[in-house]
Amino acid sequence: MNFPHKCTRCGFCCLGETCPVGRMVYGIGKFDPCPALTFYGDVAECHAPAGMVPFGDGCCIKARVYRQGVEYDFAALPHDWKLKAVQQMIRRRAA
Repeated sequence: MNFPHKCTRCGFCCLGETCPVGRMVYGIGKFDPCPALTFYGDVAECHAPAGMVPFGDGCCIKARVYRQGVEYDFAALPHDWKLKAVQQMIRRRAA
């Protein structure tokens, strides 16, 4: 599969919902935090069994993101905007 936007390894997709592999391997729900997801600084990594998750192939997030009333396609956002979105999600989960 070809992705129109490269993966920036921000982790947004994994924070938004656990993939089918994570749910099967770890026995968790779709919206449970995935134990295979870790962050090294601003880089997300998937530690699910090797080769099971196509992590890093490309960004296909179809989320609508709004900033100052303007709608943006998440996949097409600059890397720093993606990182800010991820940081907000992590803070919300920790609260």
